[in-house]
Amino acid sequence: MADLFISYAREDRARIEVLATALEAGGQSVWWDRRILGGDAFAHQIERELDAAGAVIVAWSAAGARSHWV
Repeated sequence: MADLFISYAREDRARIEVLATALEAGGQSVWWDRRILGGDAFAHQIERELDAAGAVIVAWSAAGARSHWV
C-alpha cells in the first residue's frame, strides 16, 4: 500500500514523474501507473491500489479532464 496514489493523463507523464520523484524524496511512498507490470490486469491493479492508498492526488489538466481514467 502506498501513502499516495496519483491519477493523471498519459500526456502529463513527464510532469507526474517529477512530482512523484519529489514526493518520494520527501519520504512518501507513491503509486502511479508506471508500476504496472506487463501482463497485469491493469484495471484490477489500479482499483486495488486506489482503495489501499492513504490519499489520492488527481493531476487535473486539460488532458486529465478528457481522460476516462483520471
